[in-house]
Amino acid sequence: MITYAFLGIITLVVSGIYASFCYLGFDPKQLYDDYLKRKQEGAESSQPTYFGGLMSGLINLVIIFIVVMSSITLMKINMVRGMPKLGDFTDIVVASLISVFVVVGFTMAAVRMLPIMGRAFENTIGYFVIDKFGGLEENAKALFTNSAGSDIKYGVLATKIFDSGFFEFLEKMKNEETSPIKGIYLKKEVLEFDGKLKTDTDDTNPVYQLFKKVALKHSISEATWISLATVVSLFSGFIMIQYSGIRKKL
Repeated sequence: MITYAFLGIITLVVSGIYASFCYLGFDPKQLYDDYLKRKQEGAESSQPTYFGGLMSGLINLVIIFIVVMSSITLMKINMVRGMPKLGDFTDIVVASLISVFVVVGFTMAAVRMLPIMGRAFENTIGYFVIDKFGGLEENAKALFTNSAGSDIKYGVLATKIFDSGFFEFLEKMKNEETSPIKGIYLKKEVLEFDGKLKTDTDDTNPVYQLFKKVALKHSISEATWISLATVVSLFSGFIMIQYSGIRKKL
């Protein structure tokens, strides 16, 4: 029973993290406008993290702590078939605090300090989601063409494109001569009369639609890190409360 309860809680918690990072708290338009402004000013693109600044990260950490503490409490109730005693509840709080702020906290810090780490799952889990459920191929076909006129699956190009450096990459793909992907370049329909990219944030603009998908795969990658860290926190916290008097042992 405890195993099923643990698996059920993990499923709910991980689903909640992905929903928070990739749906409820996901705002690609602000990031798109920021990158577009940096490009127009000639500034270098930054490497974003999708749990925001320091305060936002701390708020996320506190929320995860509450979720982990509540989950461990539920597992304890399921294990003892009743409400835990005051001493047991104190053990749960201490175990949750240690596991969350050590495991999840260090993971968040590592992703912030090493942005490349945050992209570890971007072209695996992230790409899989936008390819299978995000309409990537249709979007890519509206953007790209090739000199041979071949029927190519352009969606795979998303593995070469990232939210940081997005506009710079597409600028190179304006024509066949400068394109980093041999023989593949942008369609004239996504360019203005003066040869510039169409950058309006309209849902009919394939450039904006592609950016949203590229940003989403990055967000999914970071959500995967946080999900894995939270699962480890749940497991380690639950293991810790199996030892009576954890407060005395500390």
